[in-house]
Amino acid sequence: MITIGNCGHDSHHPNPCDIEHNPGLSDYLILLIKCEAWMVWDGCRQDVHPNALIIFPPGTHIHYGCDRAGYNDDWIHFVPDEKDLALWKSLALPLCQVVYPFDFHKLSEYVRMMSDCCHGPSLHKEKILDSFMHIFLYSLQEELEKCSAPSGGQKYYPDFSRLRTQIYNDPAAPRTVPALAASLCLSISHFQHLYKQFFGISCQQDIINARLELAKYYLANSNMSVSGLAGFCGYESDLHFMRQFKKFTGMTPTDYRIKQG
Repeated sequence: MITIGNCGHDSHHPNPCDIEHNPGLSDYLILLIKCEAWMVWDGCRQDVHPNALIIFPPGTHIHYGCDRAGYNDDWIHFVPDEKDLALWKSLALPLCQVVYPFDFHKLSEYVRMMSDCCHGPSLHKEKILDSFMHIFLYSLQEELEKCSAPSGGQKYYPDFSRLRTQIYNDPAAPRTVPALAASLCLSISHFQHLYKQFFGISCQQDIINARLELAKYYLANSNMSVSGLAGFCGYESDLHFMRQFKKFTGMTPTDYRIKQG
């Protein structure tokens, strides 16, 4: 089991800060730094840019900070038991080194969920945190591997990942491909190419899928009328909703609801 001693998400320092742990901590520490900062290695100061990650093993002299107000990071203190220490070593994650994971946002989201669990009531807190930590470490290894994989659009992936999360979290919001492309300062053709490259589906189809998944959930789990559901899922007309639903599911909304029982 991996025991999380403590963790935090989106921690802010209102003033410039200078943090030092000497001779070091008794556990592992992972920092996800979200702003311009600095780190001291062997007496030499190194600049750290936003979306950086650093892993410190036990006993390490740790010295970092920020010259401006607003230092912001996520952090995890943890200790693996003997079994998971072998797993930890097999992942060969870089220690005492500033790295920039491919999808920093996803890793930060895992820390947010861990922090919520860590500071909230749960009958199974230790097991849940252990599971989250395994997910985090495996994902971290994958995100670092992606950094070394050749890809012309690699630098855009985190922005596209956040955008797709927004699409599925709020399917009903009015969205157009030109507006989404403009939000990332990309041409429409380049945006569409990268979206398909990253997710294997066009952006427009993904928007439709997100809305239809929402519609299917409420058809099966509520008494909301088809007319009310159309607007709830972002459609301007009932007819458009019913036609699109049948086109992509093979049945009308009413037939789908009956089938779900």
